[in-house]
Amino acid sequence: MQDTHAFEYRCPSCGATNQFNLSPIRDMYQEHQEACACCNKALSLVAADGIGGKINLIIDEIEPDQRIK
Repeated sequence: MQDTHAFEYRCPSCGATNQFNLSPIRDMYQEHQEACACCNKALSLVAADGIGGKINLIIDEIEPDQRIK
């Protein structure tokens, strides 16, 4: 069984706090596309190894023509 952890992050467009559920074993270094709960901007999220065994979320805005459908 894989554990899922909830991570909070801020939208780079509007600054709203969002939540992302991540399974560290399965989801690391893979792009996930989410929409901001406040402004609905398309976001790309990539989980990566951080310092001291922590997980870093790399977040970027996605242009409309780059969305995975």
